[in-house]
Amino acid sequence: MRYIIFTILFFIIATVVKIDLQEGTLPLASFYAQEDCEEQIDYEWHNVIVRVQPRDTIYSLFAATPSDAPSPERLAEFYKANPHLQQQSLVPGELIKLPIRKQKENKCL
Repeated sequence: MRYIIFTILFFIIATVVKIDLQEGTLPLASFYAQEDCEEQIDYEWHNVIVRVQPRDTIYSLFAATPSDAPSPERLAEFYKANPHLQQQSLVPGELIKLPIRKQKENKCL
């Protein structure tokens, strides 16, 4: 009889702990004030002017100037900044613009 009571008590405690961990002790409580700012992160593009060296490629220049943008987006911005390079290769000594994406400052904080 003692084992049955302990087993039932164990399952009740386990159920209460599970519910508490999944939903929280006060699931409807609001601990943080609502902010008017959106949670969406905004980015802006900056161009860095570089001089092309012999044996440089677009991807080697991207690797030398890191950015937090994925390659396809950065490549599209590269061709927007340098439209003359869509049909020709890089020429050593030429000045080109490399796009770098940076996160805008969050004005909510």
